[in-house]
Order: sequence, then structure tokens, then C-alpha cells
Amino acid sequence: MTSPLLNRDQYGPPEHFDDEIRAYRSSARYIPTPLERLLFELAGHRCSLCHAPWLEIHHIEELSEGGNTEYENLIVLCPNCHTRVHAEEVPTKEELRHYKTKQEIAYELPVLSRLTTEERTLVHEIAELSPQDQLAYSKRTHREVEAASQDEAIEIMMREVGCFHLRESGMVTAELENAITLAGGAFVSVAVRIRVTGKGTKWLRYLSETNRVPLP
Repeated sequence: MTSPLLNRDQYGPPEHFDDEIRAYRSSARYIPTPLERLLFELAGHRCSLCHAPWLEIHHIEELSEGGNTEYENLIVLCPNCHTRVHAEEVPTKEELRHYKTKQEIAYELPVLSRLTTEERTLVHEIAELSPQDQLAYSKRTHREVEAASQDEAIEIMMREVGCFHLRESGMVTAELENAITLAGGAFVSVAVRIRVTGKGTKWLRYLSETNRVPLP
């Protein structure tokens, strides 16, 4: 018979969790409801490690070690995996962050806290439009950047304009209108038109319906 990964006998009956639960609900450990919902959605309402449907929220960097109750430092675990992480540090903090990164890739939505000021302003502006106007929305922008190719120039420009995260997650597209190579190919003058994708309009509707549209 295979021995369990964690011998729970050493921790006594379930009542030993009472103090931890009270601490979890204290002001220092309180998880704001919108953030809690986002974390649960990101994890597919299952444990990030074993996919069990019983959910708790774990601080990757413990509060006692200087960690904060914020998106980047939280991950969804079941009670068993949560206990194992605390008791045996398995998985490690680095591995937990890796699990969360894979979740974000699968979720395929931009994390609001990572949006630049320009992106937040753009999202707020577009969210106020009707779904039809959102699809018709376009914004032309122009830059002269130092790049080896037009594709590299567009990527650099999107970073400078501040729409890199929205484009990377498929919320908007950057369509090349024209590009002029200057100074023997060292500089490229690029004009692109930013448009909202169908996926972007669904995301914007989700933000509006759940009152999550970011302030500029």
C-alpha cells in the first residue's frame, strides 16, 4: 500500500485549523471579493495543483515573510495541497509561481493590474461604447523607432504607445498602415491602426457586467 504524501495524523483533528481560519479572515489576510472571484476563475474553480474542487487561497510569499494580499502573491489550492505546501514546502514558491503563469496563459485574458496607464485609459474609453461601436473603433498612431525590421518596429511602437499587453492577449490588433525605412534601415517610420477584436468586445462586456472596468 502506497503511503500518503502527507501524514495528517501529526496535525491532529480538523479543529487545529481554527486559529488559521480566524487569522485568514482577519484584516491582514482578507481577500477582496472581486480578487477572490478572479483567482477562482483563473484556476477554473479547481485546485491549481491537483484540480480538486475544494478551494482555499494561499499566499505564495507568506505574510510573516513580507508577502502581501495581492494578485501576484495569491494562488488557489485545495485544503490538502494547502496543508502540504505549508508543512513541506512542496511545491516550492518558484514552482507555485510557474503553475500560476500556466494558468494565466490558459486563461488568455489580460490581468488588469498589469495594464499600463495608456491601456487602462483605452479600455475605459472603449468600454463606454456600444458593442457595435466597439467593433468599429480604430485609433491611428505613428512613431519613428530604431528597429531592424517592420515587425520589430511595430512591437517596439506598441510598447511605447502602451498597448503591448492588450495586443499580446488578443484584445486589440495593430494593423500596419505604412512604414518608411530611414537612415539606411536603422530607423523605421511606422503608422499603425489599433482596433478591438471580437474577443476584446467579449472581454469588455465581461468587465462591464462585473463592474471591473479599470479607471484611467
